[in-house]
Amino acid sequence: MNIENYLKDWKKKVDDKLNEHLPSEEEYPPLLHKAMRYSVLAGGKRIRAILMITTYSLSGGKHFDEIMPVSSAIEFIHSYSLIHDDLPAMDNDDYRRGILSSHKKFGEDIAILAGDALFSHAFYMISHSNIRADLKEETLRVLTRAIGNKGIIGGQIEDVISDSGEKNPKLLRYIHSHKTASFFSAVCEIGTILADANKEKISASRKGGLLIGMAFQIQDDILDVEGKKEEMGKEVKKDKNKLTYPSVYGIDFSRKIAKKYSMLALKQLNVISGNDKIFEDLLDFLLGRRN
Repeated sequence: MNIENYLKDWKKKVDDKLNEHLPSEEEYPPLLHKAMRYSVLAGGKRIRAILMITTYSLSGGKHFDEIMPVSSAIEFIHSYSLIHDDLPAMDNDDYRRGILSSHKKFGEDIAILAGDALFSHAFYMISHSNIRADLKEETLRVLTRAIGNKGIIGGQIEDVISDSGEKNPKLLRYIHSHKTASFFSAVCEIGTILADANKEKISASRKGGLLIGMAFQIQDDILDVEGKKEEMGKEVKKDKNKLTYPSVYGIDFSRKIAKKYSMLALKQLNVISGNDKIFEDLLDFLLGRRN
């Protein structure tokens, strides 16, 4: 399998559903809906949604139309988090995915509301889907834990107040495992839940997804040091005063840690994929990416 073609094909399918599941700009209130669509449809690799779809497929899931609202919900939540991360009170980024960030395009007030609306719309999509009731309930349980105080938001607050001078490996692992990896873990686990997989596969997807998320975020840290604005679609070297893997371990050792996490992830995810090399190819792609 060519992983780039695989990602491209599924990105197109996810993007089509995102466009379908977002409210129209003509629907009242139009400015809010324009801001929501602007951030969601600006681009992105749709890695989180594709991970969910991949674990679903490898776990025997076949009803893709039924689960696509969940893939949209995952991307809505991701976009909401990016809108809020870019705000002046947080990371203060003027660009995202090569275009003006939401608050630079629409103002801080509209950006905050657009992020809030995407967050709530995600749960609307899941609750109104045709997924079996018990699987829907379990999906919501996993998702809400991953994005709240025990997940993204808990990690984000420590990221905001952290300082690169701390050199605290334990705190660094907490930040990355919560602000990024908890969501990766959840989307992989949700894929197996929706496929009604056995407990072994659900556990492996949860652990493997967390490890993928750690490798992904470390690569993000490295790209903030080495990347270029033209490739990244946003300003680089914005994290120089934050607690990151390069600030604690240096670039070369950070690469080794990311590789170790990817190998541990594969050990878990092989429970789902068997002889299929898709996760190996995907991790190679993620660790070799330039944006």
